Amino acid sequence: SFRWCIMLSAYLFIQFFVGIVVGFLIACSPTKFGKNQEANNICDSSVVNCIVENESIMVTQSFKVGAGKVDILFINDNSASMSKNQINMANRFSGFIQNLDKKNIDYRIAIATTDFSLISASSDHLISFENGQKFITMAEGNRVDLFNKSIVRNETVSCEDLIIAMFNTYGISFQSNSFYKEQYKIKCPSPDTRGIHVGNIIISENSHEFMRSDANLNIILISNDNVRQGKEMEDRDKASTFIEMMQNKIPNKNWSFNSIVVKDEACKQMQTLRNAKNQIVMNQQGMAILGGIGIEYINLSNSVTTDIDNNPRPRGQVLDICQNDYTQNFTSISTQISDEARIFTMKCTPSESPTIFVSETKDSSVAIPHTWNGNKIIFEKGSEGLDVMINYKCYTGPT
Repeated sequence: SFRWCIMLSAYLFIQFFVGIVVGFLIACSPTKFGKNQEANNICDSSVVNCIVENESIMVTQSFKVGAGKVDILFINDNSASMSKNQINMANRFSGFIQNLDKKNIDYRIAIATTDFSLISASSDHLISFENGQKFITMAEGNRVDLFNKSIVRNETVSCEDLIIAMFNTYGISFQSNSFYKEQYKIKCPSPDTRGIHVGNIIISENSHEFMRSDANLNIILISNDNVRQGKEMEDRDKASTFIEMMQNKIPNKNWSFNSIVVKDEACKQMQTLRNAKNQIVMNQQGMAILGGIGIEYINLSNSVTTDIDNNPRPRGQVLDICQNDYTQNFTSISTQISDEARIFTMKCTPSESPTIFVSETKDSSVAIPHTWNGNKIIFEKGSEGLDVMINYKCYTGPT
């Protein structure tokens, strides 16, 4: 009937109007994506327990003091005359790994070269290991073999073999030979060593996600020359620029820069004599391959910072590339890494003091000496090896 049509029309109008109002209210109400996203980032497989409340997250994590995370980047000079030094690295790497494994340190190890043209060919600038991965971990059963095959560079050996063969064939004028010039482009890496520039790009981009946000960073550079072999440095080749990049990019990161380099004139002469003995360096002008003191690398390692206990220290160690046995070099670096592995980085910054107890006893009344700063807990020396549980609460409500 006509009356029924009127009633139906009124009902549909009311429903339509209510729908518009509800839709408007939903559209205008605040949408809280942030908390859910934060919870997903915090409540991952690395936590023991995670409780999401209205405006906070309660987190429980386990930690073995002295077994923290560290990402280790080797920057390897792959220019001609470096093969002996690369072999020395390979010969003592197993001891380095054993020292870290004994402490159960959670490490990632990656390798890059000082040849900027080589790393530019890769989007992530890291050397691929034989297993196709960009970094190796404790889980790799053949990690020592993988490292050794990647640290001793084929292009370094091929270039040295070429120079020796050309010298033996053409004598002291071999560098002016057209065949040598052609082969050099094919077999040799760039002699323009740019270790700081390479590190700058890898760390600032982190395109392969080698670096973890909650891990320390330890850079180990090995080179028998200074940056750019006497060419004019660009900003990214300078120690000061590298430090500025780190402060801007990852200001809360605990990091070190260790240099295994030519430290002084005595070492420089030793490198020169060794190369001359191998017929690598002599030509009509004198030296075909020049080495040099790693001044800019030394400046970076000697720059002043503080250790995890807030005591002044150099940014890293300056170690002697002229040693035939790199055991002491690796021991010094692994000791430094182990000491800094007392840092525990929480998933978020707690709104109140974390509670810490020994895992076995679950007794929070037993004091475990530590300092709390932001999202980091630094356990005091002497507590290494303790298995602890850490409870903390992070506020996720509006700021």
